Amino acid sequence: MHHTDRVRSRVPDGILIRGLDSAVYLVEHSKKRPIGDMVTFHSYGFTAKGIVKLDESTLEGMETGSPLNISGDFIMNSPATLLVKSSGSEIYLWSDQRLHPIVSLEMYFRLHFNYSSVVTLPDELIALLPEGDLIHDSSLLTPFLVNGRVYSAPNGLIYYGERHKLRKIGGPAIFTFYRWRVEEIVHLTRDEFHNYRLGEPIL
Repeated sequence: MHHTDRVRSRVPDGILIRGLDSAVYLVEHSKKRPIGDMVTFHSYGFTAKGIVKLDESTLEGMETGSPLNISGDFIMNSPATLLVKSSGSEIYLWSDQRLHPIVSLEMYFRLHFNYSSVVTLPDELIALLPEGDLIHDSSLLTPFLVNGRVYSAPNGLIYYGERHKLRKIGGPAIFTFYRWRVEEIVHLTRDEFHNYRLGEPIL
């Protein structure tokens, strides 16, 4: 099956993509954001195994967004969703241009966050960034769906969290194509699942 056969809907946000050459992009808000250099790539915790190769026509058809860079204005140059910390032990989810303190160890593990992907920021930058809602034991019962995670509904269907909506993944081939892993699936209860809106399916 060719890539063009698989990409029949909008490429999900949070996916690393490339074409025939070595340039790598991060998809956000349907735009491809160029990753400026390898220092930026590794500093944001990206890995080569997460890169999805698209055909050139699909890649060229996507609008180019602002580049990612580990230096300069953090809000402008960083990914929209990111795990960060200061010199202390507290970890935050950077999402919607706000720091969301993760105060529940149970939720940290349930969402399959990985410490290797946590980016350490200067204390003075953390102090300046606006703070959002806490991520606590009952966060999945609030409207704040964590983006970039794979979720399962009580009926077994699999979804991807994007822009605080659940996009149904159109089958095992799509799941594999986007490099998602079974061990990263977040299992939602019935009440949690019905708490969220549904987006367009990923086909």
